[in-house]
Amino acid sequence: MDEMTPYERLRAAIELRPVDRVPVAPKIDTSYAARSHGVPLARVVRDAELGQKILEQTFADLGGCDCALQAGMNDLGLSTLGIVTRLPGYHLGEDELWQLEEQEIMRVEDYDFIAQHSWIAYIEMVYPRLVEKGMPVPVEKFGSRLGEAFAREMQDMDTWEVLGVPTLFGFGPFLPVEGFRFTRSLQALIGDLFRRPDKFTAAAEACLEEQIPLGIKNFYAVKETKKWGYLSFQIGQTTGSLLSPMLFKKHYWPYEKKLINALVDAGITPWLHCDSNWTPFLEYFLELPRGSVVLDLDGLTDIFKAKAILKGHSCISGDVPASLLKLGTPQEVSEYCKKLIDIVGDGSGFILSSGCSVPVDARPENVKALVDTGKTYFPHQRLFLGGGLA
Repeated sequence: MDEMTPYERLRAAIELRPVDRVPVAPKIDTSYAARSHGVPLARVVRDAELGQKILEQTFADLGGCDCALQAGMNDLGLSTLGIVTRLPGYHLGEDELWQLEEQEIMRVEDYDFIAQHSWIAYIEMVYPRLVEKGMPVPVEKFGSRLGEAFAREMQDMDTWEVLGVPTLFGFGPFLPVEGFRFTRSLQALIGDLFRRPDKFTAAAEACLEEQIPLGIKNFYAVKETKKWGYLSFQIGQTTGSLLSPMLFKKHYWPYEKKLINALVDAGITPWLHCDSNWTPFLEYFLELPRGSVVLDLDGLTDIFKAKAILKGHSCISGDVPASLLKLGTPQEVSEYCKKLIDIVGDGSGFILSSGCSVPVDARPENVKALVDTGKTYFPHQRLFLGGGLA
C-alpha cells in the first residue's frame, strides 16, 4: 500500500530521501496516447482538448502513474526555438509522427542580433523564415497563438491536479548551444565554435541573461495559481553529447552550470533530459548541487555506470528503451524494470521511466508492464515509523 502521495514520492526521490516505492513516471505524450487509441495524430495536433482527453484515458488504462507530462502537442510544434517542424496533417500524412527538419534558419549575423537585442527579439524577427519553410501558423498570429497554448497548458494542469497528479515538468530556460544548434544546424554551429567563438559567446551570454530571470518568474507565476505548479523545469540536452571534450568543456558546460545553479538557488529543480550518449561526461554532473537535479537518460547513456558515479549525489530517471517497449514482451519489460530498481534504485534517487518518450508504436501491454512492475516490486527494505519513512 502506498504510504506517500505521488508528489511526496517524486520530491523525496529527487532529494535522495527514502521513498515507499520507486516513483513511476513514463513519459507519455499525445503521440503514443493517440496511436494506442486508434486516433490519427493529426487530430490531436489540431485539437489540444482532444489530446488531453486521450492522455487522461491512457493514464486510466495504466491504472495511474506518479505524474503526468505537460499538455500535449499543439500546431506550433517547436517553432518557438526557431526549428522547422513537420506536422501530421500539414506536411505529413494524417497518422505520421511529427519530425524536426534541421535547416540553417539562423544566419551568422544573427549572433550579433541576439547579443544586442535578446533571444525573444530574434524569434520574433526570424519567424517569417519558418513560415516560408511551410510552418502553418501565420506570422501575425504568432504571439496570440503562444498565449493560447499557455492558457491550454494551465487548463490541462488544473485537470491533472483535480485527479491528484502532479505535472512532471514545464519548459524553462534553454542552454544556448541547444537553442542555437536547432535553428543554426549542428554542422554550422560547430564551424562557428571554431571560426567565430566570440560571436557565439556574446550571444550565449545574452541568452542566459534574458532566459534565467524570465524562467524563474514564469515558474513562480504558475506556482502561485496551482496546487503544486511545475515539479521541475526540463532542460533539453542533446548537442553536448555530440561535441568533442574540448568544445564541451569550453562552450557547453560553463553555461549549463550557470543555468542550473541559478535555478537551484531559486528553489527550482532542473530536469536534465539527456538525449544520446552522455556516458563520457557523467563525472561533470558531480559539480552540480547534491540532491537538486534529475538526470533523465534515454537508453543510450549507460544508466548503471551513471548510478555508480552519481549514487548519493543526483537522482537518475530512466530508462526503459524505446526498442524494448516496441519489440519486447511484457515479461522482458518487467525483468528490465526489476534490474533498474535493483541497481539504480538502490539507496533511493531513482525514478522509473521510459528512455525519452514512450514511442508512438509501443505495445500497450509493455507500457502497462513498466507501470505495474514499478508499483509492485519492492526489493529494498522500507522502514516506517509512526506512519513516516525512516
